[in-house]
Amino acid sequence: SIGMIAVSERGNETGCVPCIKVLEPGWNTVRVLGVCAGMGPVLACPWGICIDTDGNVLVADWGQQHRVLLYPAQGVGWPIISHGLSSPRGLTLLPESQLAVSDSMHHCIKIYQLIEYSRGEMN
Repeated sequence: SIGMIAVSERGNETGCVPCIKVLEPGWNTVRVLGVCAGMGPVLACPWGICIDTDGNVLVADWGQQHRVLLYPAQGVGWPIISHGLSSPRGLTLLPESQLAVSDSMHHCIKIYQLIEYSRGEMN
């Protein structure tokens, strides 16, 4: 997924629904995530996002559930972190399969080990 970019639209200011748009290098939208329950969790208030080299999109969503979601390049998304966060605002992938998440209400950055993207929560 070289050249792909993910953009969050929180929606509240514009009256639109919150979503993540994945754009290809020509700036055309190729995916819209977080609006259809059939394709994974519906977003409440997306903030931080990152996209890995395989095209998987990770999202810090701090609406009512304070969680990190994974939307794989193919298939249905799911929450990978749903406990221990309060207002996650940003995230990034680190070397050695780690994920850093900023936890704004706990005033810290939490590091999670990503064993693999499986249908389960990360440690």
